[in-house]
Order: sequence, then C-alpha cells, then structure tokens
Amino acid sequence: MFLRALVRAPVIALALLSAGGLTASAEDGRPPAPNGTGHPPSSSQIPLIQLRPSEIETAPAPTSATDVLPVLDPVRAAPRRKELVLFVGGYGSRADDGAFDELAARFPPDRYDVRRLGTDSRFPYDTYGSVDANARILIDEIRTIGGDYSAVNLVSHSMGGVVIDEAFAEGLSSGDGVRTYVAIAGPHSGADFARVPAFVLPIIGPVKEIVRAGAVAAARDPESAAVRDMATTRPIRPPAGVARVDASLATDGLVNQFDARDPGVTQRLFLPASLREIVDGHGGSLVNRQIADLVVETIRTHEVQPDRRDPVTRVLAPILWDRETRLWRGLLTAMTIAAVALYAARSIPFFRPAIDALNAWCGRLVRALGR
Repeated sequence: MFLRALVRAPVIALALLSAGGLTASAEDGRPPAPNGTGHPPSSSQIPLIQLRPSEIETAPAPTSATDVLPVLDPVRAAPRRKELVLFVGGYGSRADDGAFDELAARFPPDRYDVRRLGTDSRFPYDTYGSVDANARILIDEIRTIGGDYSAVNLVSHSMGGVVIDEAFAEGLSSGDGVRTYVAIAGPHSGADFARVPAFVLPIIGPVKEIVRAGAVAAARDPESAAVRDMATTRPIRPPAGVARVDASLATDGLVNQFDARDPGVTQRLFLPASLREIVDGHGGSLVNRQIADLVVETIRTHEVQPDRRDPVTRVLAPILWDRETRLWRGLLTAMTIAAVALYAARSIPFFRPAIDALNAWCGRLVRALGR
C-alpha cells in the first residue's frame, strides 16, 4: 500500500505541472503548434518576471577614503643640482679679460655654473689690493651662493692662488661645500718679483717712479698692496677634505720653481706645446691642453688624478724649469742693478735735473694709469 502511494505521487505531480504549463501557454497569445500541443520556439526568452526601472534598486557606492584613489602626477626625480666652478684671476687681471674663457668652455653648462671672482658687483675683486681683503670677499661669495650648488670647485691663476690660500687660512673649508682646488702657476711661497721691489723701492725713493712706470706699463705695479703681501707669502697646510693639486708650465719664470713650492700638495709640471707657451709660460699655462685636462678631470671626479705625464715630460720638465728660473732671476737681478745705478747717477749734479724731471713725469703717468 505504502509503495503504491510512493509511486503514484510523482505521477500526480507531473500531471499538475503539465496542466499549469498549458494554462500559462494559453494566456501568452501565441497560436498552438501544428500538432496542437505546445508552441513554436520563441526567438526571445519569455520573462517570467517583469520589473519596472523604478523598481530596480542598486547599492550605493562605497564612500570610504580608502576606496577612492587620488589622481597623481607622474613621479619625477628631483632635478640634479649643478656644481659651481669659480675662477680667481691673478695680479693685475680683470674680470672681463677673457683669461679663463678657453678653460671655462670645457665645462658642460648642464652640470656646471662657471663664475669668476669680481664679475658680481656684490663681491668686488681688486687684484692690486690686499690679499687679506680679497680672501674675505672670496669667502663671502662662496658662503652666499655656495648653498645653491652640490659642490664648489676653485681654480686659480697666479696670485689668485695666494688669495685662495689665505681664504682657507681664514676659515674657508670643505664645510662650505668646497670639493676641489686647482692652482695654476700659483706663488704659494711668495714671488721673487714681489720680494725684490719690496726691498729695493724704499731705498731708491727719488727714482722709484721711473721703475714703477715701467712696471705699470706692463700691468704690474711693484708698489701695490698685493705685491707687498706676496713678498711675505708662505704656504698653508692643505685643506682637509678638498682635492688639491698644483699645475705649472716649465717655461714659467715669473712664478719660478721656488715660488711655486707648496709642501704636501701634488704638483704637475708640463712642457709647453705652442709658441705662446714657450714665450710666455706664465700666461700660457691657462691655454695648455694638458693642464686643462687635469683641471677638468680633477673637478669631475673630486679626486687628485694619477700622474699621466709621459716619461719625457717627467724628465725634461724639471730641467727646463730650473733653467727658466735661473734665466728670470738673472733678468730680475739686471733690472735691480739698473734701478740702483739710476739712483746712483742722480747723485751726480749733471744728471740730477734730468732724472728728477723724468721721475716726476713718470709719477704723473702712473697716476694717469690709475695707480
């Protein structure tokens, strides 16, 4: 009995479902199939439930700050700060004389700003003035603008090296951003051409304007404050944390091998490579390519470079510099003797009026030239 009822239940359920399906089909308005049962297949599914748009509800979008991503600009690396290359000229030079132009052109402008002491009116550089005063001006300029640069690199020529030396002696240091200091033809131990006038001129007072006029005509006043300072210049201790190197030409007799002595500092001596460098080894050092290469590479790496001079240069350059030193010292001795002889000639009554008149005229000339 129980089994029979269990079998009949599914049959009854199927019948009821079929009846419901026919009823639903009869109400949808489509004609019956040709065989009288069912309907032909529809091209679209018949929705069992129809919802109006107003009856559709959507969940609100999350408003948490963590769910909203801000729109960011592309990430860009901070621009690299440039380095400063500051040139310090020599005795009697001018900020606009172009002496450093060839060397300055070697520094890419996208990496370096090149300046020269004296071009900024806030920091005037009197190349005839006191070394101490000029050193303080140099310190002021570096401490005023140095913070805008990733490094400060100093390059000097001639007396400019004495000014930088004094700046370090007065407190300039690597703490001010100075990374390199290259001195070209620097008289770190003073200069014969400063010591001799400092000694002789006071002795030959009545004829000294004649001597000064000849020197000023060559842009070298032998009685300026700078000359008096260079007459007593002494080397300083190499500054800590600063790559330090000296460079000279072997034909430089104006700043000779004794003037350029700088204990504890690497020195590179080069042979001249052109007629100009042979005739004027002092000024020619600013256009010598090997010296320029040394300057650029030292500043680029902030390190003293290995000695890349060829064996011939290493052997011949010191010999030539010694001979050049002897030649220029002989010339200086001859000039000194001539000045003393002129002074002695004035003691002769016949020559005195003419010498006094010449001395007075030379004094006016010196003043007219701004000295």
